[in-house]
Amino acid sequence: MDILKIIFEHNITLEHLSGHNDPRRKKDQKPSLESFLHPQKTYNRYYFTGTRFPDQHFGFTALGNYSGLLTKMDHLLHDLLSETYAAQLQHVNKTTVWRHCDGSHYPNLSEALSKPESSDVWVGGPDPDPYILKKLARNDQTGIRERFEPLTQLLDQDYIVLFAEKAHHGIDFHLFCRNNLYEPIFRTYRDMTGPDLRYFSINGKRVKSERHFYFETWTLHNPPHGFQEVTSSARLR
Repeated sequence: MDILKIIFEHNITLEHLSGHNDPRRKKDQKPSLESFLHPQKTYNRYYFTGTRFPDQHFGFTALGNYSGLLTKMDHLLHDLLSETYAAQLQHVNKTTVWRHCDGSHYPNLSEALSKPESSDVWVGGPDPDPYILKKLARNDQTGIRERFEPLTQLLDQDYIVLFAEKAHHGIDFHLFCRNNLYEPIFRTYRDMTGPDLRYFSINGKRVKSERHFYFETWTLHNPPHGFQEVTSSARLR
């Protein structure tokens, strides 16, 4: 059985990823007039992970139906990007593609993520600036924190950025975007739930420890507050 976990955070600022302007350091500071006149930009992020039982293999790519879950993600993001860039793509007679930070490109996300590596970064949308794309390149010693500047440059242009994250037995995916994708993600994976797949939609503010992150190994029958199991009959409203 697969346990799919999607951890979400909405309308968040990302300045703290750079190591500067950490909002936790500012909690006792009074807001300035400038902060009201020029509010910080906000973004959305989603972390795709999971556990395969009964062997307890951890990682999104370690799930038994990784291929099916990836195909659903591919279709969802393709539709979003096609809608976002519709006018631009029609004008230049192009389609959305996924580009790796090394410059290589793929016609769809399923092909791009067929054999992911832990330091991979992909950008979805029409032809991002090669210079910005190159600045996203990572190795095993660099993470999202070191790539804050090019990340936000792309998000401000409505690109979708995917970072691979090493898991115990596979790869997880960290998705950044400007759009709130909660509802389409909810509907997409709700319709896949059944005896072989349980799906949990998790508020990132509630994940306060490694014990919370791996809740399914010790309290699957009674998830922590903010860890919503989505079943085939679940409704948003």
